[in-house]
Amino acid sequence: MMPQLLALDRSDVGTWFNDHGTAVFGTLALALVAAFLIRRVVPHALRPAVVRQMSGRPAEEVDRRVDTLGSVIVHSADVVLVGFALFTILPEFGFDIRAVLAGVSITAISLGLGAQTLVRDAINGLFILSENQYARGDVVTIAGVTGTVEDVTLRRTLLRDFDGVLYTVPNSSVTVAANFTRDYSHVRVTIPIAVTSDLSAVRRVVDETGEALAADPEWRDAITVAPRFLRVDNIDMMGGVAVQVNGKVQPGRQWEVAGALRARLLEALQREGIKTPWG
Repeated sequence: MMPQLLALDRSDVGTWFNDHGTAVFGTLALALVAAFLIRRVVPHALRPAVVRQMSGRPAEEVDRRVDTLGSVIVHSADVVLVGFALFTILPEFGFDIRAVLAGVSITAISLGLGAQTLVRDAINGLFILSENQYARGDVVTIAGVTGTVEDVTLRRTLLRDFDGVLYTVPNSSVTVAANFTRDYSHVRVTIPIAVTSDLSAVRRVVDETGEALAADPEWRDAITVAPRFLRVDNIDMMGGVAVQVNGKVQPGRQWEVAGALRARLLEALQREGIKTPWG
Protein backbone atom coordinates (compact mmCIF):
# COMPACT_ATOMS: atom_id res chain seq x y z
CA MET A 1 0.00 0.00 0.00
CA MET A 2 1.28 3.48 -0.85
CA PRO A 3 2.32 5.24 2.36
CA GLN A 4 -0.36 7.68 3.41
CA LEU A 5 1.94 10.68 3.67
CA LEU A 6 3.11 10.33 0.08
CA ALA A 7 -0.51 10.22 -1.12
CA LEU A 8 -1.50 13.46 0.58
CA ASP A 9 -2.26 16.65 -1.31
CA ARG A 10 -0.82 19.87 0.05
CA SER A 11 -4.25 20.85 1.34
CA ASP A 12 -4.38 17.65 3.38
CA VAL A 13 -1.01 18.12 5.13
CA GLY A 14 -2.60 20.13 7.94
CA THR A 15 -5.16 17.39 8.49
CA TRP A 16 -2.41 14.77 8.60
CA PHE A 17 -0.49 16.77 11.21
CA ASN A 18 -3.64 17.13 13.27
CA ASP A 19 -4.22 13.37 13.20
CA HIS A 20 -0.64 12.09 13.43
CA GLY A 21 1.63 14.97 14.40
CA THR A 22 1.16 14.54 18.13
CA ALA A 23 2.12 10.86 17.99
CA VAL A 24 5.16 11.46 15.76
CA PHE A 25 6.61 14.46 17.55
CA GLY A 26 5.61 13.15 20.95
CA THR A 27 7.51 9.92 20.30
CA LEU A 28 10.57 11.80 19.06
CA ALA A 29 10.47 14.11 22.07
CA LEU A 30 10.06 11.15 24.44
CA ALA A 31 13.03 9.33 22.87
CA LEU A 32 15.24 12.44 23.02
CA VAL A 33 14.32 13.18 26.64
CA ALA A 34 14.91 9.54 27.60
CA ALA A 35 18.32 9.57 25.88
CA PHE A 36 19.26 12.81 27.66
CA LEU A 37 18.17 11.48 31.06
CA ILE A 38 20.03 8.20 30.56
CA ARG A 39 23.23 10.09 29.74
CA ARG A 40 22.85 12.22 32.87
CA VAL A 41 21.58 9.62 35.32
CA VAL A 42 23.50 6.43 34.44
CA PRO A 43 27.02 7.58 35.49
CA HIS A 44 25.72 8.91 38.83
CA ALA A 45 23.63 5.79 39.45
CA LEU A 46 26.52 3.47 38.60
CA ARG A 47 29.16 5.15 40.77
CA PRO A 48 27.94 3.99 44.24
CA ALA A 49 27.71 0.36 43.08
CA VAL A 50 31.12 0.48 41.40
CA VAL A 51 32.70 2.15 44.45
CA ARG A 52 31.36 -0.65 46.67
CA GLN A 53 32.52 -3.33 44.24
CA MET A 54 36.01 -1.79 43.90
CA SER A 55 36.51 -0.79 47.51
CA GLY A 56 40.16 0.04 48.14
CA ARG A 57 41.00 0.59 44.48
CA PRO A 58 42.47 3.91 43.27
CA ALA A 59 39.97 6.62 42.38
CA GLU A 60 41.31 6.77 38.80
CA GLU A 61 40.54 3.08 38.30
CA VAL A 62 37.00 3.54 39.67
CA ASP A 63 36.47 6.48 37.29
CA ARG A 64 37.60 4.39 34.30
CA ARG A 65 35.25 1.56 35.30
CA VAL A 66 32.27 3.93 35.64
CA ASP A 67 33.13 5.59 32.34
CA THR A 68 33.35 2.24 30.53
CA LEU A 69 30.14 0.74 31.91
CA GLY A 70 28.27 4.00 31.45
CA SER A 71 29.34 4.22 27.82
CA VAL A 72 28.14 0.68 27.07
CA ILE A 73 24.78 1.22 28.78
CA VAL A 74 24.21 4.55 27.01
CA HIS A 75 25.08 3.13 23.58
CA SER A 76 22.82 0.12 24.14
CA ALA A 77 19.99 2.39 25.30
CA ASP A 78 20.42 4.53 22.18
CA VAL A 79 19.87 1.47 19.98
CA VAL A 80 16.73 0.50 21.93
CA LEU A 81 15.34 4.04 21.79
CA VAL A 82 15.94 4.35 18.05
CA GLY A 83 14.15 1.04 17.48
CA PHE A 84 11.26 2.12 19.71
CA ALA A 85 10.91 5.45 17.89
CA LEU A 86 11.01 3.86 14.43
CA PHE A 87 8.43 1.19 15.15
CA THR A 88 6.16 3.74 16.84
CA ILE A 89 6.41 6.37 14.11
CA LEU A 90 6.30 4.17 10.99
CA PRO A 91 2.57 3.34 11.30
CA GLU A 92 1.82 7.07 11.44
CA PHE A 93 3.33 7.36 7.96
CA GLY A 94 1.16 4.57 6.63
CA PHE A 95 3.64 1.72 6.80
CA ASP A 96 2.22 -1.65 7.79
CA ILE A 97 4.27 -2.44 10.88
CA ARG A 98 3.30 -6.11 10.69
CA ALA A 99 4.88 -6.42 7.27
CA VAL A 100 7.98 -4.61 8.53
CA LEU A 101 8.24 -6.94 11.54
CA ALA A 102 7.80 -9.96 9.30
CA GLY A 103 10.57 -8.69 7.04
CA VAL A 104 12.79 -8.01 10.04
CA SER A 105 12.16 -11.52 11.36
CA ILE A 106 13.09 -13.14 8.05
CA THR A 107 16.16 -10.92 7.73
CA ALA A 108 17.18 -11.65 11.33
CA ILE A 109 16.99 -15.40 10.68
CA SER A 110 19.07 -15.05 7.53
CA LEU A 111 21.64 -12.86 9.24
CA GLY A 112 21.69 -15.07 12.31
CA LEU A 113 22.99 -17.99 10.27
CA GLY A 114 25.99 -15.91 9.22
CA ALA A 115 26.37 -13.71 12.28
CA GLN A 116 27.73 -16.18 14.80
CA THR A 117 30.87 -14.05 15.16
CA LEU A 118 28.73 -11.09 16.21
CA VAL A 119 27.10 -13.24 18.87
CA ARG A 120 30.51 -14.36 20.12
CA ASP A 121 31.64 -10.72 20.14
CA ALA A 122 28.67 -9.72 22.31
CA ILE A 123 29.04 -12.66 24.71
CA ASN A 124 32.77 -12.04 25.14
CA GLY A 125 32.05 -8.32 25.56
CA LEU A 126 29.69 -9.14 28.43
CA PHE A 127 32.41 -11.17 30.15
CA ILE A 128 35.01 -8.43 29.60
CA LEU A 129 32.73 -5.85 31.21
CA SER A 130 31.35 -8.00 34.03
CA GLU A 131 34.83 -9.26 35.02
CA ASN A 132 36.36 -5.77 34.65
CA GLN A 133 39.22 -7.14 32.57
CA TYR A 134 40.01 -3.63 31.33
CA ALA A 135 38.39 -0.22 31.01
CA ARG A 136 38.80 3.05 29.16
CA GLY A 137 42.25 4.52 29.75
CA ASP A 138 43.92 1.20 30.62
CA VAL A 139 47.05 0.12 28.76
CA VAL A 140 46.54 -3.47 27.62
CA THR A 141 47.71 -6.13 25.21
CA ILE A 142 44.85 -7.96 23.48
CA ALA A 143 44.85 -9.96 20.25
CA GLY A 144 48.56 -9.20 19.83
CA VAL A 145 48.05 -5.41 20.00
CA THR A 146 49.34 -3.18 22.81
CA GLY A 147 47.82 0.25 23.39
CA THR A 148 45.51 2.45 25.41
CA VAL A 149 41.83 1.48 25.52
CA GLU A 150 39.84 4.33 23.96
CA ASP A 151 36.42 2.67 23.92
CA VAL A 152 34.71 -0.62 24.76
CA THR A 153 31.34 -1.84 23.51
CA LEU A 154 29.70 -5.23 23.49
CA ARG A 155 31.07 -5.83 19.98
CA ARG A 156 34.56 -4.36 19.88
CA THR A 157 37.42 -2.64 21.70
CA LEU A 158 39.27 0.38 20.33
CA LEU A 159 43.01 0.52 21.07
CA ARG A 160 45.42 3.40 20.34
CA ASP A 161 49.04 2.21 20.23
CA PHE A 162 52.09 4.26 21.16
CA ASP A 163 52.54 5.38 17.54
CA GLY A 164 49.00 6.78 17.47
CA VAL A 165 47.56 3.97 15.32
CA LEU A 166 43.94 3.13 16.19
CA TYR A 167 43.04 -0.58 16.20
CA THR A 168 39.53 -2.04 16.22
CA VAL A 169 39.61 -5.43 17.96
CA PRO A 170 36.49 -7.64 17.87
CA ASN A 171 35.78 -8.87 21.39
CA SER A 172 35.64 -12.47 20.18
CA SER A 173 39.39 -12.14 19.42
CA VAL A 174 40.20 -11.32 23.04
CA THR A 175 41.24 -14.67 24.47
CA VAL A 176 43.96 -13.31 26.78
CA ALA A 177 44.05 -9.75 28.14
CA ALA A 178 47.22 -8.33 29.72
CA ASN A 179 46.54 -5.16 31.73
CA PHE A 180 49.58 -2.96 32.46
CA THR A 181 47.67 -0.43 34.57
CA ARG A 182 45.99 -2.45 37.29
CA ASP A 183 46.90 -2.36 41.03
CA TYR A 184 50.65 -1.69 40.62
CA SER A 185 53.51 -1.94 38.14
CA HIS A 186 57.18 -2.84 38.29
CA VAL A 187 59.87 -0.66 36.79
CA ARG A 188 62.67 -2.86 35.45
CA VAL A 189 65.85 -1.47 33.96
CA THR A 190 68.87 -3.43 32.76
CA ILE A 191 72.22 -1.62 32.74
CA PRO A 192 75.36 -3.03 31.09
CA ILE A 193 78.68 -2.56 32.87
CA ALA A 194 82.21 -3.69 32.11
CA VAL A 195 83.23 -7.12 33.48
CA THR A 196 86.07 -5.45 35.41
CA SER A 197 83.68 -3.22 37.36
CA ASP A 198 83.43 -3.43 41.14
CA LEU A 199 79.96 -4.92 41.75
CA SER A 200 79.78 -3.57 45.30
CA ALA A 201 80.35 -0.05 43.96
CA VAL A 202 77.74 -0.66 41.27
CA ARG A 203 75.25 -1.85 43.90
CA ARG A 204 75.89 1.24 46.03
CA VAL A 205 75.51 3.65 43.10
CA VAL A 206 72.33 1.95 41.87
CA ASP A 207 70.68 1.90 45.31
CA GLU A 208 71.61 5.53 46.04
CA THR A 209 70.31 6.64 42.65
CA GLY A 210 67.03 4.76 43.14
CA GLU A 211 66.53 6.24 46.62
CA ALA A 212 67.26 9.74 45.34
CA LEU A 213 64.76 9.33 42.50
CA ALA A 214 62.07 8.06 44.88
CA ALA A 215 62.66 11.06 47.17
CA ASP A 216 62.47 13.57 44.32
CA PRO A 217 59.20 15.59 44.60
CA GLU A 218 58.66 15.12 40.87
CA TRP A 219 58.61 11.32 41.18
CA ARG A 220 57.71 10.71 44.82
CA ASP A 221 54.00 10.10 44.11
CA ALA A 222 54.76 7.70 41.25
CA ILE A 223 57.25 5.43 43.07
CA THR A 224 56.01 3.18 45.87
CA VAL A 225 59.19 1.10 46.34
CA ALA A 226 62.52 2.70 45.41
CA PRO A 227 64.41 1.02 42.54
CA ARG A 228 67.30 -1.08 43.82
CA PHE A 229 70.00 -3.44 42.59
CA LEU A 230 68.22 -6.78 42.03
CA ARG A 231 70.66 -9.21 40.44
CA VAL A 232 73.19 -9.90 37.72
CA ASP A 233 71.21 -11.14 34.76
CA ASN A 234 73.99 -12.08 32.37
CA ILE A 235 77.76 -12.14 31.95
CA ASP A 236 79.25 -11.85 28.48
CA MET A 237 82.83 -10.99 27.57
CA MET A 238 81.62 -8.85 24.66
CA GLY A 239 78.43 -7.45 26.16
CA GLY A 240 79.75 -7.11 29.71
CA VAL A 241 77.69 -7.67 32.85
CA ALA A 242 73.94 -7.05 32.69
CA VAL A 243 72.66 -5.71 36.01
CA GLN A 244 68.92 -5.57 36.62
CA VAL A 245 67.39 -2.76 38.67
CA ASN A 246 63.87 -3.24 40.00
CA GLY A 247 61.30 -1.03 41.75
CA LYS A 248 57.56 -0.69 42.28
CA VAL A 249 55.47 2.19 40.90
CA GLN A 250 51.90 3.32 40.49
CA PRO A 251 50.09 1.49 37.65
CA GLY A 252 50.82 3.00 34.27
CA ARG A 253 53.80 5.05 35.45
CA GLN A 254 56.48 2.40 34.77
CA TRP A 255 57.59 3.74 31.39
CA GLU A 256 58.19 7.34 32.41
CA VAL A 257 59.88 6.29 35.66
CA ALA A 258 62.13 3.88 33.74
CA GLY A 259 63.21 6.70 31.41
CA ALA A 260 64.11 8.99 34.32
CA LEU A 261 65.90 6.14 36.12
CA ARG A 262 68.05 5.27 33.09
CA ALA A 263 69.15 8.88 32.68
CA ARG A 264 70.11 9.21 36.35
CA LEU A 265 71.89 5.86 36.41
CA LEU A 266 73.94 6.82 33.36
CA GLU A 267 74.99 10.10 34.97
CA ALA A 268 75.80 8.43 38.30
CA LEU A 269 77.86 5.62 36.75
CA GLN A 270 79.85 8.09 34.67
CA ARG A 271 80.40 10.30 37.71
CA GLU A 272 81.72 7.32 39.73
CA GLY A 273 83.97 6.16 36.91
CA ILE A 274 82.12 2.87 36.39
CA LYS A 275 82.52 1.92 32.75
CA THR A 276 80.18 0.27 30.30
CA PRO A 277 81.36 -2.59 28.04
CA TRP A 278 82.04 0.01 25.34
CA GLY A 279 84.23 2.26 27.45
